[in-house]
Amino acid sequence: MDSEGASGIFQCVTHSPPQHARLHRLFLIQELLCIICEHIRNDSGSIAAGRTLASLARTSKVFHHVATSALWSRLEGLTPLLRPLASDLIFTDFAAGLQPMSMLRRPLKMAEWGILRGLARRVEHLCVHDPARPVDVSIVLSLCHPPTNSPLFPNLKSINWNDERTETFSFIRTLSGPTVTSLVISITNDSRKWHIPELGILASLPYVCPNVTEVTLPTNAFCKDFPSLSLSETLCAWNNLKEIRCGVIEGTALAHLAKQPALRKLSFNMLNVGLASSLPSGAFSCVRDFEIHVANMSFLDTFINRLGGSPASMHVQVNINPPPTSITSLFTTLRRFTSTQLQDLSLRLIIPPGPRVMPVHPLQVVAHPQPPANVGGWIPPPTNMISYPVALGNQPQLATNGFHSFPLGSISTGVPPPACHTLTLRDFMPLTCFKSLGRIDISVNHSIHLDDNDLRSLVSAWPHLYSLSLNDTAGWRVKSGITQIGLIAMLDCCPDLQKLCIALNTDAFIEVPSDREGIENTALRTLGLADSLIEARSTVAVAAFLSDIFPNLTAIVAWDSVVMSRRHNAGIYADRWMQVSAQVHGMNKVRAQERKWWLSDDDDESEACSISRFDP
Repeated sequence: MDSEGASGIFQCVTHSPPQHARLHRLFLIQELLCIICEHIRNDSGSIAAGRTLASLARTSKVFHHVATSALWSRLEGLTPLLRPLASDLIFTDFAAGLQPMSMLRRPLKMAEWGILRGLARRVEHLCVHDPARPVDVSIVLSLCHPPTNSPLFPNLKSINWNDERTETFSFIRTLSGPTVTSLVISITNDSRKWHIPELGILASLPYVCPNVTEVTLPTNAFCKDFPSLSLSETLCAWNNLKEIRCGVIEGTALAHLAKQPALRKLSFNMLNVGLASSLPSGAFSCVRDFEIHVANMSFLDTFINRLGGSPASMHVQVNINPPPTSITSLFTTLRRFTSTQLQDLSLRLIIPPGPRVMPVHPLQVVAHPQPPANVGGWIPPPTNMISYPVALGNQPQLATNGFHSFPLGSISTGVPPPACHTLTLRDFMPLTCFKSLGRIDISVNHSIHLDDNDLRSLVSAWPHLYSLSLNDTAGWRVKSGITQIGLIAMLDCCPDLQKLCIALNTDAFIEVPSDREGIENTALRTLGLADSLIEARSTVAVAAFLSDIFPNLTAIVAWDSVVMSRRHNAGIYADRWMQVSAQVHGMNKVRAQERKWWLSDDDDESEACSISRFDP
């Protein structure tokens, strides 16, 4: 919400609303009005919702209290609270930095404190800092000392502390109270040093707001000179936590949290190998959602084997590329959970950001090697195959399992690229026991090869699948065996599919097909095709096919990561898929217009038939 919009919205409800027409008795039910205002606030944009609620507050005295409370219940920043105050109190300093900042001219008077407290008591959800409308440190420090013993925000339920400035952290004690149930300290500056006073405030929060059930703590809140002052002690002081998001948890605190019956969601960093083995058997039996950040996967199986219950989601982020045996072992270990419970699985390698490279090497033709006969599930390449884009004289080595793989960031350097494993159907088969899987997200530094039969074997076991993403960042790095036949079979097996990222083989797309496939998916809007290859002559045929089976498709994403941009001829293939995306978008518009004509013709024909029945 911009400054002018905020000023008009939050000042227009400070006077008494007019009373005009009589309202229906239905609108005298306060619960109904609360539902209406909540619907406006949640289903509209911030500016539109604010204006609607402000207009509703001015409509009638019946609406005034409920609409005003809804208008002020959720604030992004402290600036809206300062707008109704005296004009000589706040000024905007344009010289303070690149962003204009609100500052104080003088201390607040008692009458101004009364206005501010009247507004603050309506606030239930507060995000402290708004980057678009920042306030000076002097304002925050002034609000730390209201002229009263009662809380300044007596009805506050959730706090999102995102102010990076060290001087303002004491204000969180003023905000905290027994009504707070959600506390989020989202400080993203990893280089920030937490000093002893801040750690003392952090340690006191469980006693100031003891009813917190959802907490997000910074990942780097530790003191080098006092290692015992950590987030672990703060977490142990809360007894009714349901959701935890934090950094590294010490062994004692992790063992304490493992016994908490109310805990349902846990997100933390497990960088110590000894933590997994120190957990008791049946730990975290009530947790349904795990988000685990590990350095490597060497001890992840031990942690999973210690768990009790059966989680619904398991998200794993790993710093070091896991060996293929660890990936297969993880999928196999997960089979100890109930097959009908696991619905969401994610395994992603954290790739550090780097510069995007768009090489302009000419497209050169090389033969695509055929794997050995002992590798199963291989479809021989057709005669009209697309040559894989790799410069002559720098051909990658065959991996140990026989597939021709292309390492991440492989640019002509003269250095032989390292061998890379290729994940096949055998690696993913342990996941087929989970019939309730709805989301699968795998992104690792290994090649992937699946053909039509492999894809059908997998997705037929996941009828509720709505999201499938395989190596959207690194790419498959071998020629895909999934053709249009496998893609159509997948849509038939997974009618709820809403997100898809795979590599597609476009060899068979020579001309636009004359007949329709008969299968379509209307839910998918963006299609990810990783590092799929495509010839220039095939763009129209591919666009026609995708437009046919995805009538609501708006964008195609391919070769769109920093890692894939460093590959040979990445820019050429990215441009071709952008052409396909534009063609699909245009074709879908034409198809939508044709459907309108058909419906209109059908209506006219039906109307003519009905009239003819009554003609003499």
